[in-house]
Amino acid sequence: MEIRNLNTITTDELLSVFNKSFSDYIVPFHLSQEQLEMKITADKIDLNLSVGAFESGKLTGFILNAEKEEDGNRIAYNGGTGVVPEFRGQGLVRKMYDYILPVFSERKTDMLTLEVIEGNNPAIRAYENLGFRTVRKLLCFNGIINLEEKDTNISIKEIESFQWEKFQSFWDIEPSWQSSITVLENIRQNCTILGAYKDGQLKGYIIYNPAVKKIYQIAVDQNSRRQGIGTKLLNAIGKMNGGQAASVNNIDDTSENTSAFLNAAGLTNWVSQFEMKKNI
Repeated sequence: MEIRNLNTITTDELLSVFNKSFSDYIVPFHLSQEQLEMKITADKIDLNLSVGAFESGKLTGFILNAEKEEDGNRIAYNGGTGVVPEFRGQGLVRKMYDYILPVFSERKTDMLTLEVIEGNNPAIRAYENLGFRTVRKLLCFNGIINLEEKDTNISIKEIESFQWEKFQSFWDIEPSWQSSITVLENIRQNCTILGAYKDGQLKGYIIYNPAVKKIYQIAVDQNSRRQGIGTKLLNAIGKMNGGQAASVNNIDDTSENTSAFLNAAGLTNWVSQFEMKKNI
């Protein structure tokens, strides 16, 4: 068994092993080549920092890693770990981490982070044995937006660029990796940003990717809540996607008001994840 990085692997080979690895997952899923390429771009996956296990030159397992610098810290993100069924039970995840951890140490990476689905106990135990700790629970929602809208003096307008200083002033919680500032800046061309204005002042915003029907962020000024602003923003997305289902992933479970709001909007918490971190 050879362990090395994935900088020479083809997308076709990675796609085949990715889909085999997740075919019997706790939440089975299957990606097309276009979807995998979009994931690599959206998550900022770096194949030079990603690692694979190869048997006779054939990929049998992988860890897709990304990296960013934020607030003076270098953070690495595990965007997906998979091992094809016939090669499980051989400790490949630990062997791949044994290979890549010295690389991160040399790069002076401060922290590793990942998400693992609640109920995937073997994976959770494996990450705990590697020194990861659970830091929070994240809820994933999906469904058709269906909110009754009241008459308000709120107007919805498209925003051309991220106004992070203003947006962050609305936050109660920090977004997870896939909805973080650095990652969204990388896919700005794929995002629609809508602002909610009252008396000419920005009171809320939503960031949406029409191609994958995913809402990355939604937030409302803390002093302007329960005034129909979030409803206006969600309904605007519902109209934009023609009544098709939309997803909102990785909502911190401590944000009970957000969860209640999304439930009232017709979205269901269909799966939950644990965010885990490891200091290097």
